[in-house]
Amino acid sequence: MAVLIRRFVGPYICIPLIAGFILMTGSSSMATTSRSQPAQKEDFPVYTVIKPNVDFWIDIFTKYSRGDGVLHDRWSLSRIYERIALDPAKTRKAARKNRKIKKKALDRYKAILLNLARGKVPTTTEEKNVAALFGKNPSPEVFKQAARNLRIQTGLKQQFKEGMIRSGALMDECKRIFRSYGLPEDLVYLPCVESSFDVTAYSKFGAAGIWQFTRGTGKLYMEIGYVVDQRRDPIASTHGAARLLKRNYAELGEWPLALTAYNHGLNGMKRAKKQKGTYPKIYTSYCSRAFNFPSRNFYSEFLAARQVGKHYKAYFGNLNLDKPVKYTLFTTNGFVPATELARGLGLDLASLKQMNPALRKPVFDGRKYIPKGFDLRLPKGISTEAATRVASGLYRKKQKPSKFHVVWKGDTAGAIARLHKVSLSDLIMANALDRRATIYIGQTLRIPAAGEAILKKKVAVVPGKRKAEMAKAVKVAAIKKEKLKAGGKPVGSPEPDTDSKPEEAPAAIAKANQPALTTPAQTEEVKIKPGKMAGREAERQANPADAAAGVNLTTATCDLRIQKIIQRKKTALRIIHVAPGETLGHYADWLGIATRKIRKVNCLTFGRPISIGQEIRIPLPEKGSDRFEAQRYEFHQEILEDFFDSFLVAGVEIYEVKAGDTLWSLCVNELKIPLWLLRKYNPAMDLNALRPRQKILYPLISPTGVDTSLNFRIKAMPRVKRQRHHAPRPKARGFG
Repeated sequence: MAVLIRRFVGPYICIPLIAGFILMTGSSSMATTSRSQPAQKEDFPVYTVIKPNVDFWIDIFTKYSRGDGVLHDRWSLSRIYERIALDPAKTRKAARKNRKIKKKALDRYKAILLNLARGKVPTTTEEKNVAALFGKNPSPEVFKQAARNLRIQTGLKQQFKEGMIRSGALMDECKRIFRSYGLPEDLVYLPCVESSFDVTAYSKFGAAGIWQFTRGTGKLYMEIGYVVDQRRDPIASTHGAARLLKRNYAELGEWPLALTAYNHGLNGMKRAKKQKGTYPKIYTSYCSRAFNFPSRNFYSEFLAARQVGKHYKAYFGNLNLDKPVKYTLFTTNGFVPATELARGLGLDLASLKQMNPALRKPVFDGRKYIPKGFDLRLPKGISTEAATRVASGLYRKKQKPSKFHVVWKGDTAGAIARLHKVSLSDLIMANALDRRATIYIGQTLRIPAAGEAILKKKVAVVPGKRKAEMAKAVKVAAIKKEKLKAGGKPVGSPEPDTDSKPEEAPAAIAKANQPALTTPAQTEEVKIKPGKMAGREAERQANPADAAAGVNLTTATCDLRIQKIIQRKKTALRIIHVAPGETLGHYADWLGIATRKIRKVNCLTFGRPISIGQEIRIPLPEKGSDRFEAQRYEFHQEILEDFFDSFLVAGVEIYEVKAGDTLWSLCVNELKIPLWLLRKYNPAMDLNALRPRQKILYPLISPTGVDTSLNFRIKAMPRVKRQRHHAPRPKARGFG
């Protein structure tokens, strides 16, 4: 090329021409390369198929308040039937009122849709508006399906706004954490969906903290136990969330699937991806029992929260966001009592608790010490040297033990108090016993620790008239049970009562088989005078746990003891019965062994679930029995205490089992309560063998009513530069 140019235009201008030609050729080549490169992949694409859902959730987060109920189709969220006025108050009265309002609206629209399915010509304005939502000539099946898909979503504007204010204390640090893991920093908007950045958030099924980790998933990434629960620490849990999301993305390859797996589970999304391939196909056509409304809409909710969170000023105006506050980080060199440490540092206990949300309640009421090696957050004004000086004189060598007592035949409250060397009044208040100190055989009592601050509690009181009714019902139930046995029918199966009215039969069956239940109105405050209680009432022997027994919501009621010991070859095996919520993984964790060893001892194949009440053999030396029982007790007590810090029982109802109901679907989809709580209200019932038309008692659960989002606002977090063979009368026991 250079020779040709030089030949025609001469030697003096060939160099500039060659250079220009090369530049032009290179520029053209670069442009072609640029055009051929694919555009950068969007981390969080808004697919056309989910755009209406994203818009729906944006409106829920920004337009509708807690006084608004949006009645819509759960499959097509853009199909909105009506905005319903609700009572916005955070009270039990308002909750009951709103349940009635919602039920009335759902019933009304269900009737309209079913009438349209039957071919009824719409005449009223309401009927015409509903029909217009379905376009031209919809089939009857479309209306029938719509009647099954009715749902009401309460507005979340105020909740989202409060969450954005709280996020100011944490947002920058959370973004830094996600960047450190090589993840998109926009993932920090996920807590807007999960918890509204409420550090104290706790769900009915045990998810805790701003990232709403369940106990099982959380244990993979952080410390969770009776003393420390890092799910409630926003910084530690953000590290956990980053690790979980990074794993999801590595396994699934795209963020829509990885985020949905945060709700639905990694294995569940792997199955969905294998069946359908892409997220849009999963969204439109994937079906499974667990892939329900929350899972299907989780990614859409995240996209909406991300949009609103990044542009909150456009939706809410200027907000006074919480400011990050720096803390002094102090690592404890021993076990230290929180009350004494706070006093020595000139702090009130509430401030120490607020700054260290990972420490659980037992630390602050005196049942446990702040553990050794814990990174304690203190106000910036307190130096590490000052904290070291104060703490050095308070350290203990061991953690405070947990104690419990399973009531035996012949036990009395007074005898139990003397056995464990605690005051009777403390025993009564710690276990919410009535003023007669009534106890029941098989009941688990918590033994208060020395120096524990025990608050007076509201306890269930069964009126005398109700007790008499229940006693009579028990007698009738016993007669019926014998008749059923003689007739060869399944024991406990419902049988029509010909002497009562049809509408009274469910209540009669419930009374004949279940414990007495009380609503919050049937409570009294425990006021114990030790002098009086040291007499006859405290020496009343434990009663059998019959239908007159109240439901104990204060302590774990399942029998957590080692039942017996058997010898197998050269190994001593201890036998336990599975309690609600327990898994083989829990036993392995408490024993410090692999789960496969427990499966081998019990001849259990991998993937085979265990059931409530099932007999399980565990390889446990005699010296480890106390420790195992203590860890088991603390596990159940932790779940119970956390639950009733956030929820209360607002009433009790009866549910009639339907064909197809399973224990899992009943708790999650119908009753919306955890399994262990359902078991408390049905202690004598075999929940593993549900039968159609069987009557089950269940509690109505409401939030405690305390607006923790306002009272416990977190200001900031710093940047940081685990049997004995029982005699008839067990001795006092303590567990570290």
